[in-house]
Amino acid sequence: MCSFLIFLKSLQGNKNIDKLNKLLKLRGPDYTNMIDFNNYTFLHNLLHICGKVTLQPFIKDNIVCLFNGEIYNYKSFGDIDSDGCCLIDLYLQYGQEFVTKLDGEFAIAQFDFNKNEVILSSDIFGTKPLFYAYENGFIISSFRSILSKDFNMINIKQIEPNTCLKFNLDGQLINTISIHKFCLKQKKNNFDDWILAFENAVKKRADTNKNIFITLSSGYDSGCLDLILKKLNITFASYTILARERIDTIRKRLDYMKEYGKNHFIKLTESEFDESKKYVENNIDEIISPILTQNKNKFPDGFVPHTNNTWAAYGLNYIFDRAKENNSIIYLSGQGPDEIMGDYGFDGKKFKHYSQLNGVFPKKLSSVFPWNNFFNGTMRAFISKEEGVASLHGIEGRYPYLDKNVVQEYLWLSPDLKNGNYKSPLAHYMKINNYAFDKNVKIGFKCHQKLKK
Repeated sequence: MCSFLIFLKSLQGNKNIDKLNKLLKLRGPDYTNMIDFNNYTFLHNLLHICGKVTLQPFIKDNIVCLFNGEIYNYKSFGDIDSDGCCLIDLYLQYGQEFVTKLDGEFAIAQFDFNKNEVILSSDIFGTKPLFYAYENGFIISSFRSILSKDFNMINIKQIEPNTCLKFNLDGQLINTISIHKFCLKQKKNNFDDWILAFENAVKKRADTNKNIFITLSSGYDSGCLDLILKKLNITFASYTILARERIDTIRKRLDYMKEYGKNHFIKLTESEFDESKKYVENNIDEIISPILTQNKNKFPDGFVPHTNNTWAAYGLNYIFDRAKENNSIIYLSGQGPDEIMGDYGFDGKKFKHYSQLNGVFPKKLSSVFPWNNFFNGTMRAFISKEEGVASLHGIEGRYPYLDKNVVQEYLWLSPDLKNGNYKSPLAHYMKINNYAFDKNVKIGFKCHQKLKK
């Protein structure tokens, strides 16, 4: 996790940079660097995770690049110090298409002053925040509130998932490309390739010398993360908030994972919950404010807020605070399967009113793809929530279920396999490994005893 801010120097006025950077530094607490280049100011805050400490921005041949996230295949591009060091060279080789070569979770802003062009890009599912506006010059930030409150911008846009935009320096959009195109042939009749892709996705996200943690519920998504980390012999911590969890299932999981991970079993008190709630509401960036306000209307960014997710934000904040105290800063998220593996439904029944598929995949996948929650909808809302809360603690969120190969292998499964069980690959994986789960039962994350009423 990192953060950055780019603005035309004439837009600065009498603004205090240190004050502007207070929020940004939460996402990148280790190192701060700022330069002026061709009338623009480039400010970057680094949370150092992998490779050598490499300060940004990257500058080469009158090209300036800032980057937030992780690129997992960077070593395939040569002997370089860290993942972001490959970006300008890839751009010089492939132009705007360079983003299609990347495997990772990222937001990138690149200025080519030779061509007077700007390239802004998000990864396939838009996991890392990136906002921009234009007023006589670009202003680009990892936080929406910097643009709206500090620079008084009105027409603020967020980069769409799976999108790379090219502008000229006058703010005119030149070109838009997709980063990745999924194949929609439903051709595979077993789970073997999906399992391999999933194991590889977790393995590369756990390839770090930093401490890893997960949130462990009695549901499918976190359960499979728990299972695979043990299978890969990776040390980690888990945090379980006692609310509406199935205690017998949780205890079986904890017994299964002993010696491989340390579990923190939490029952929030009223005061702890209220304190976490207050902290989130007072400090969270406005990108997730629609979630916290529980407004059912569709918001300008194109995502539909999950109206019951306020509680989850407060609980997640409490967990992140505990994890940071225990020196864990890499969070493996369970985000993705609800949206991709059934769209909040199963066997023709909706779990949530916003499901389009009802958990039934047709023989022709192209007839429904992409459904609303696949890239946007609740997918975007939940990612915004997790990234927003993580930003308060300098924690890096990683999303193995949103790995492009994991998603592709799921899409390739035959309709019969997809429709056979709730979240069928996860159910199969837990079953063959004798891991405790409740078949065809959806359990959402809740964090407070009040919800049991």
